[in-house]
Order: sequence, then C-alpha cells, then structure tokens
Amino acid sequence: MHPRKTPFLRLFFPWLAGIAVGAWVGHVVPGLGYVLAAGACLLLFLVRQRYHYRFRWVFGGLVFTLLFCAGYRHVIRYDERRQPDHFERTCPEVVVFTGIVYDTPSRGARTKVPLRLESAGLAADSLRACTGNVLLFLDPTPEAERLRYGDRLWVSAAIRPTEPPGNPHAFDYRRYLHFQNIHHQAFVREGAFGVVGAGYGHPLGRLASRWRIQLLGVLHEHFPGRDEYAVASALLLGYKGDLSEELRTTYTETGSMHALAVSGTHVGLMYAALMFVIGRIPWRGKYRLWGQTTLVLLGIWAFTLVTGATASVMRASVMFTCYLLSKAIRRQSSVWNILGASAFGLLLYNPYFLFDAGFQLSYVAVVGIVAFYPMFQKMTPPLPRWAKEGWSILLIGIAAQLGTLPLSLYYFHQFPVYFWLAGWVVVLGGAVFMWGGTVLILLHAVASAPAEWLGRALYYLLWGMNRVMEGIQHLPGSVISGIWITAWAASVLYLCIGLSAAAIVQRHPRLLLAALALLALLGFSRFGQKYTWEQQHTVVLYQANRHFLLDFYDGRRRVTWADSISDRRERFAAQTNRWACGIRTATHLLPASDTVFRAANLLVQPPFVQFFQKKMVVLEHRNQLAPPGTPPIQVDVLILRNNANVRLAECLHQFPAPLVVFDASNGIGRVERWKAECREMKQAFHNVREQGAWVLE
Repeated sequence: MHPRKTPFLRLFFPWLAGIAVGAWVGHVVPGLGYVLAAGACLLLFLVRQRYHYRFRWVFGGLVFTLLFCAGYRHVIRYDERRQPDHFERTCPEVVVFTGIVYDTPSRGARTKVPLRLESAGLAADSLRACTGNVLLFLDPTPEAERLRYGDRLWVSAAIRPTEPPGNPHAFDYRRYLHFQNIHHQAFVREGAFGVVGAGYGHPLGRLASRWRIQLLGVLHEHFPGRDEYAVASALLLGYKGDLSEELRTTYTETGSMHALAVSGTHVGLMYAALMFVIGRIPWRGKYRLWGQTTLVLLGIWAFTLVTGATASVMRASVMFTCYLLSKAIRRQSSVWNILGASAFGLLLYNPYFLFDAGFQLSYVAVVGIVAFYPMFQKMTPPLPRWAKEGWSILLIGIAAQLGTLPLSLYYFHQFPVYFWLAGWVVVLGGAVFMWGGTVLILLHAVASAPAEWLGRALYYLLWGMNRVMEGIQHLPGSVISGIWITAWAASVLYLCIGLSAAAIVQRHPRLLLAALALLALLGFSRFGQKYTWEQQHTVVLYQANRHFLLDFYDGRRRVTWADSISDRRERFAAQTNRWACGIRTATHLLPASDTVFRAANLLVQPPFVQFFQKKMVVLEHRNQLAPPGTPPIQVDVLILRNNANVRLAECLHQFPAPLVVFDASNGIGRVERWKAECREMKQAFHNVREQGAWVLE
C-alpha cells in the first residue's frame, strides 16, 4: 500500500483527529473560522509556488493542520444546541410546542418519537419560532402507534435535559442520544399531543418511510410467525422493532447480530443481484457502462433509504458508489483509498457517525477483511471446487472477527466461540432470503399465487435458520461472557493486531517484538486490575426502578440483597458493574425481611447490616422501630426502602446517622416528604431515584 495510492486515507486521519478532539473538548474556539479562511488562502498561494525539496513538509503540514481545525469546527457547529434560535435561548420555559417527526418512531414499552421543534411557548396562543430536537416518550396507545415520519405534532409536556446513567458502568443513554444530536426529552401523557398535519420533512425521507410501511405490510402477510416476521423485516428492511428479547440474545450470543443490522453484506448481496439483472439487458453504444452504473446506484441508494440510512449501510453504499464511479471512469482505485474517501464523506455529512458503534464496527470489519483475508488465502492449501466457497466464507468471517474483536469486547463484553459456525448459516441463509425476498415483493404485486408459495418456502427457511441458531447458542461453551476491557486496552489490542499483521506481511521481526511487548503491557495491566479487584470492599445500592437491589463486594465475591426483582431488571441495573468489578462468585439473600446471613465480613440481620466496620439500618416498615424509650443506636447509614410508613425524625432519633439514603423502591411523594424533613433538620441525604446509585467504598 503505497502512500501515493491512498491520498484520501492520508487526508482522513487529521480530519478524524479534529472531530475526535472537538467532541471531547466541546468548546468553541473564537476566530477559528477566520483562521481556516486565511489558511485556505495561504494554501492556494503555496500551490502555485516552487520551493526547495527540504521544505516539502510545509505544504503537507499546512494541509493536515487545516483539516484538523476544520474537523474540530465541524463537530462543534454540528451540535444542535449551537443554533442561535435554539429553544433554550428563545423560550427557556416550554409548556406547549409544535414540531415535525424527523425519523421513524421506535416501538417498545414506550413509543419513542424524535421531534424537531418549530415553535414553543408557555401557552398555545404565545408560541415563538425556534429550533431544537426532543425525544418524546409516549404510552403505546393506538394514537402513538399511528405516528409516522413527517407528521406535524402539537405537544403539551415539560421538556427536560436527558438524564445521565443511574448506575455505575451502565450504558450511557444520554451520551448515545448526544451523538444522535438529541439533548432533551419529554414524557407525554395520553391526550397531551395531537397530529395537526402530515407530509412534512424531506421528500426522500417521506418516500422511504412510505415504501418501508408498505413493504412491512407485505412481509407481515407472508410471515405470520412473530420471530420469522421479525427476522424477515430485519434482514430485508433493517427494521428491528419487532425482535423479541430472546431472539436478540440468540443472535448476539452466536455472533450473528450483524446479520440483522443491514450493513455491507446486505448491500453487497443487493449489488450482486442488481448486476445479475442489469447485465442481462442488451445495452449498446458508448453509454452502456454509465447506464449500468446509474441503475445499480439508484437501486443501492433506494435500498439504503428504505432501510433507514444507518451508519453501517451508509458506509457500504458510499463505498460501492466510489467503487462504481471509479470503474465507470476506468480508474483502478485502492480499497484503502475507497475506505478513506467514504469515511471522509460520511463524517462530512454527519461527524457524530464517528461515535456510532455500528459505524465503527462496520469499518473495522472491512479493514479486517481487506488486511487479513488475502493473507489467509495465501496460507490455504489447494481445495476442491465444491469446498472453496464455504472456506472463503469461513476465512472472511475470521478476518472480520479479528477486525472487530477489541471493539466487540469493549462494547458487548463477550466473545461468541462458534461465530464461524453461525457465519455459514446467516450468510448463506441470509443471501437466499434476500434474493428470494426481493422476488417475493415483486411477485406480490403481479402474481399472488406464486408469491404465496414462495412466501411459504421463505417462511420455513427462516424458521429453520432460527432453530439452527438456537442450537448453536446452546452448544457447550458457546459464549464467553463477562469480559471487561477499557477503551485504553482495546486501543492497545488493535495496535497488537496491526503490528502482528505488518510483521507477517513485511517479515519484520522487530514489529512482532513490539506487538509482544504491548501484549506484555496488557498482561501487567490485567494483573494490576485483578489485584485491585481482590482488595475491593464496596457497597452499591442500585437505581432499580421500584425495586430494592443492594450489592456487597468483598474482593471478587458478591452478596446481593434484593426484593422480588426479575432477573432481566437485575441484569439491566447491575450486570455491567459486576463485570467491571471482576465478580466471580455470588450469593443471593432471600427477599424475606427476617432473613439472617453471616459471612466473613458481613452480617445481615434485618433491619441491621454490618459490612466490615460500617453499620447500616435498612427500614421498610414501622414495626422495625423499637418502642419509645429504647436507647438510640448510632449507625453510619440509614436506608429507607419500600415506602416505609415512618417519619424521618423518629427514625433518626432511634438510629442517628450522618447519611440517609432513599432507595428507588420508594414512591416519589413519600421521598419528597422525607427530603423536606431532611432540609428542615439539615440532614445529609442521597436520593437514589434522582442522584443515581449510592456507592460506599
């Protein structure tokens, strides 16, 4: 890979660095626009000059500096809160507002509707024009289910900033929404919103939304099974709203969730199908190549729009566009240059793509395939013709897994052992279904009987694919979970993989030694992390909505005291923190209030708890208070749970404590009364529902 053949790749890195630094710093640099304009003028002047060879770095350095500054400014200005007419500036107190649904609503326990504001105010007759993005949370009523892209709504609700994660090491939904350019949310009651118009938004967006709804209706007609319809809509249209939790877990634990997120594989299959059909058209004349290219690009971008134009499918579509255009002008392009050009263009369109997990995983998967697949092919002995395709699929899967391994461990904390086996199933089954599904949609419009037969065959194909994936999921040792690595460790792991690959290609032993040195550094870091885990003595009271969940960490052992919380809710609240703390053994206490538990450094005898030298009282009802006249017992922490019907003054009279903690199992009204008492008595308190989990080191 000669640098002269990859100009876009070289230009991409300073652009990438500018965006990353700008997102991290987040501050406007005054006059940066003028500096960029002056630098561009200087660059145009230097282009026409001749200068000594030893000063060649001046021009390149200036280009890289300008790209870095441009990336920094681009990501800062992209934040919707920087708009001069943002509602936080024009109408800081919002009660009523109107706006347009600018993306497809997602369904679930609540319907989430992304809304771009047009006007807002304190009343319907005093609205002022403004901008800003708000995520609406609506109860799943029939009115909410009917909302579509381009609908214009009026809403009566309080807008508030998005909330940080409530538990340590939990998924940061606020950060995720920030990189969707959403920084505010509103919980809307039934009847507090209405549709006042339709057909707004971008024309292409409206067209794509209408197509998607129609195509989902076709799939629903031919795939009556819930799981089969969910997989069909995900494979063909990128719609994952109907995937059940069990099905998501199955595909995640087999390393095949990428098959249900439309990405490069799907665009590649669509490209192959379009080339097969268009290649049969009897073209003549000098415009044959451009005609084929135009039709293929129209098909690919129509597919991109219908599937929601996610970061992964946009990456693939832009890459195929660059490849087809270079082919049309009869230029041989380097894959690395196409990668750089597509990434540069996508980040120019939306710099927040850089922080999208799908965007990152799709690019590192392609890098892994481009870097390792040819290497694996050279090491492969001659194979019979019938085995070559299956072997190629296996090698591509391994190469992609190498590219995505550090990021997968960082984001998902697990490694699917049988990804290579599941890869054959999802690639072959997905290819057959995508081509068959496309034919099914065409037949549905012109011939219902053949469409019904084909739909039945595809239904059984998906049924069989789901059963095979479940079988792979339940194989012994199918997934290694609980892997916790930091962003720093993931970066070092990528350096190790890159240096090892370069050492093999260039046959340079020093690069291999550098990779081994980095691995040794990771090993020492892991040893230090394990030592820290062995020394930890921590109490964590989680923010588990309407439930009590308390963990005691003694080294790598955990004791959990909880009420009748479901396994799913407990995992959602606490699992990532337990992985981050290296917990290996666990004990669960019964939810009954009279349970007595003794361990080396822990005594639980409700309402009393002693962990090492810390004494706590956990009250949930008045009967746990001693009769009047009983001597007070000094404790370190008083925890109130489960709407305990007590006055704070009498609790503190019997159990004086420097800190009172209100658990998330308490009602909002009860907690507000306790907070008022605390302020009156100047008593320190921690409200788990508002302030997040309480952690005692």
